Amino acid sequence: MQGLRSSNKIDPLIVKKLSDMLYQHNTHVQSFKMTRDMITEGNVQDLKLRLLSDRKTDGRIYNQSTVSEVAALILGDIDYAEERDIIIQTRGGQLQRIDEFHASYLSYQYPLLFPYGEDGYRPKTAHRDDDHDEAPDFNKRNRLTIREWLAYRIQTRSFEAKTLLSSRSLFQQFLVDGFSMLESERIKWLGKNQSKLRVSKYDNLSGQASQNQIQGSNTGRRVVLPSSYVGGPRFMDQLYFDGMAISSKVGFPDLFITFTCNPNWPEIQRLLAPLRQKAHDRLDIVARVFKFKFDNLLPDLTKKGILGKVLAYMYTIEFQKRGLPHAHILLFLHPSREGIMVIQLTKMEFF
Repeated sequence: MQGLRSSNKIDPLIVKKLSDMLYQHNTHVQSFKMTRDMITEGNVQDLKLRLLSDRKTDGRIYNQSTVSEVAALILGDIDYAEERDIIIQTRGGQLQRIDEFHASYLSYQYPLLFPYGEDGYRPKTAHRDDDHDEAPDFNKRNRLTIREWLAYRIQTRSFEAKTLLSSRSLFQQFLVDGFSMLESERIKWLGKNQSKLRVSKYDNLSGQASQNQIQGSNTGRRVVLPSSYVGGPRFMDQLYFDGMAISSKVGFPDLFITFTCNPNWPEIQRLLAPLRQKAHDRLDIVARVFKFKFDNLLPDLTKKGILGKVLAYMYTIEFQKRGLPHAHILLFLHPSREGIMVIQLTKMEFF
């Protein structure tokens, strides 16, 4: 990168320019600077900086916030903080967990990706609806989810700066942090909607609740992950039982096909060349191109029957250590082989 010398030492000139830029434009840095000046003067002994979580204005419209909308300096102790505001004390004896759904969490964690201190994901944000003449549909979900927000942020747009997409390792860290936020939101929703999932129907929970020798205070509250939660134990068990049911119905599979992603595909290189990036710098592009090709390959094998009439099929998608996806496909062919051309398949993988 241009910010590093040949000796892998940080260039102090670039660091100074970044610091001056943050001091001038970043709202959170200005709040910290104001707090530091007050502590340096020595007029205040007990000072706390509180980054407000609940805003009165919409961050999508009023995205260049002022200091009063983001932070507040408070003298003395704080009894209660709503919506898990971020509070920074002058001297803290222990570490404090910061809520990842705080509006300032991402700009606080990635100051160079959000140089103006813009709001990140904000829960309970309503969708924009351009058609106001129609009657509102109360059954339709009208709140922005973290998945939708992240999907919007990682898209390439010609009229926007590509700071996030050009950050390479920092972009990968942002994706991991965003995925953890997405999973946290899903698990939080499952925990709040256990009654809709009818968890009382599970035998193990009902049996545990019927035991009189166990006190209620010692049992605790268990959150059940349904089979619709991807990656959960019931999700994996359901896939296994479905696979065993298919095998018991149609017999053993006839073909085992491995479809591996190639980082040198022209569709990937065409998007990476303008920014001089490698495939591991944009794993989102690699996954999307692989999914497009896989979605075109699967109908050729199952519906068009280029290898024979298919009775059933199963597949799983896995990822290598460097992030390249590959799919394992099982095909159950029709027992009648008349008129079917036998094709010798060559397994090709790109490692």
